[in-house]
Amino acid sequence: MNKYLSKLCEISKKPERVIVGLMSGTALDGLDVALCKIKRSGKEAKLDILEFDTCEYTDEQRMRLRSIQSKEQTQTHDLTLMHSELGIWYAEKVLKLLKKWNVNPRDVDLIGSHGQTVYHAPAETEGQIHSTLQMVDGDHISQTSGVITVSDFRQKHTAVGGEGAPLAGIFDELFFRDDQQHRMLLNLGGIANISWLPSRKSGEQTFATDTGPANTLINEAMQTYFRMPYDDGGKIAASGTIHSELVKYVLLEPYFRKPFPKTTGQEDFQLSYIEQLMEGHGIELEPADLVATLTAITSQSIVRAVDEIVGEQQFDCFISGGGTHNETLLNDLNGRIPHANFKPFNELGIHPDAKEAAMMAFFANELVAGDGFAIPGVTEEKVHLGKISLPG
Repeated sequence: MNKYLSKLCEISKKPERVIVGLMSGTALDGLDVALCKIKRSGKEAKLDILEFDTCEYTDEQRMRLRSIQSKEQTQTHDLTLMHSELGIWYAEKVLKLLKKWNVNPRDVDLIGSHGQTVYHAPAETEGQIHSTLQMVDGDHISQTSGVITVSDFRQKHTAVGGEGAPLAGIFDELFFRDDQQHRMLLNLGGIANISWLPSRKSGEQTFATDTGPANTLINEAMQTYFRMPYDDGGKIAASGTIHSELVKYVLLEPYFRKPFPKTTGQEDFQLSYIEQLMEGHGIELEPADLVATLTAITSQSIVRAVDEIVGEQQFDCFISGGGTHNETLLNDLNGRIPHANFKPFNELGIHPDAKEAAMMAFFANELVAGDGFAIPGVTEEKVHLGKISLPG
């Protein structure tokens, strides 16, 4: 018997597991690494984040990723190389951080890696299938790190009929739903997504959906016009003037007319699409005004989603993701959703930057030691997300 299969069986029976979760989002900020300890599984799971750090992509990596991410056409040579290279890079970063944290890799049971989304393609017409592709090879991660790796979580979701995103609703309901208080978890990554978690006593169903762009358009504009990876603190947006007509034109686009729940990706929201819209309407903007307008598009698309899904119900709102560092965006959301009580995500026991990496650790734990999940609106049969890569 393969010794790693035997080890995997032993890991599945342990009362608790040490798992490294890896997350790299469409905003191309870098690799989030969360060292987690997880007891039990499913509804009985208890997750503690022991350590967390972010490894930024180099300018060259961002440039190469941008050339293949969400493009209708790309060089298969570049895609193939990045698939393997990033796997090695991820593993090397994990090993470096484990050394920094005084953790022996032999004491790590699993690595859970989301990978880097290349293309997200939910079916647009009847007869098509939902498709999504995340690169970064799990075999390279496991071979370089020496740790059993679970990756490619979204494929099973699409295989059973789901759209592959957002996955957060499964994790959020288990860990953050409250008995008495309505809650909303808003994640501001490249794309914005929300988990609506009405109180258990209400008897209402939970709900997870993408709402539209969060950081992806803002970051692309910052990289193009300011040679900066993101709008630090929202300072550039705060210095610009919002072009309200452009905001209106974008919010009239087809995605925003689709019913909830829905999913999207950078394929629908690229700077070139905004520039074409500007050209078609004869709009010229200074770079700071463009960033301010893109920030308003993010805010107002989220507000529209909240209004449609929640109405005027009072709720607590916890925000995670890179957008938590954009004060201009957060202030605008706060002013536009008066019935939301905005609270620090840390009150839920998890650092907002670490949430999605911790979620990957959780999904890895569930594949190895859990009973699986039913996916609301897709299948009542329990499924396990992810694929296993063994070292050696």
